Amino acid sequence: MKYHPDIELLLKYSSGQLAPAISVAIGLHQEHCKECQQRIIDLESVGGDTLEALSISDSPSDLDNGFDLLMADLEATPQDNFQDKYDGYAVAQSDVDYLERLGKKDYWSFDWKRVTRKISRAVVDIDDGLHQVELLKFEPNAKIPKHTHEGEEFTLVLEGDFSDSNGCYREGEFIVQDQSDEHQPVAGSAGCVCLAITNAPLKFTGTLGPIINWFSRH
Repeated sequence: MKYHPDIELLLKYSSGQLAPAISVAIGLHQEHCKECQQRIIDLESVGGDTLEALSISDSPSDLDNGFDLLMADLEATPQDNFQDKYDGYAVAQSDVDYLERLGKKDYWSFDWKRVTRKISRAVVDIDDGLHQVELLKFEPNAKIPKHTHEGEEFTLVLEGDFSDSNGCYREGEFIVQDQSDEHQPVAGSAGCVCLAITNAPLKFTGTLGPIINWFSRH
């Protein structure tokens, strides 16, 4: 597995400081990823003590030193056995149901609507006022119009795979993209189901981009 949440997201996740939608996505990712499972355990065990030792009035250099100390503590932490069952500690209890349904691949209990002949979507009503959350289903070899992002987009591949000019993304992988990314995803030969989390609209940039942008906002 090549694509993971970065250390900052994992630190916020382990301390319960992430938006609920992103916490759900990372909770699902770490069920697939032993590397992130262990990093979360390590962060949870040493992160609290390290962060509590930093005063909110500390200078930036002190905070940098604190982060370096945290990383040193992580490297020295013994490896523990991970408990396979996700305990939901970083996700609001009201959203644990989504973790369970998505973790069991119970996608079809959601209300699906067809967007194009090969693309369908279903809103995931997570209690998160900052992000739009939806499931996207792509038929085999479906192409998503070329686009960039007006904000951040967090994508978790739940089933199948898709690719773009930057790489191929498989089940369990967690991808973050923003205004600096422009791509045209293409679903794999078996299709793809993704969880997509955005805090701003996509901006379509191909030849038909202006038309698609107009229709998507009216």
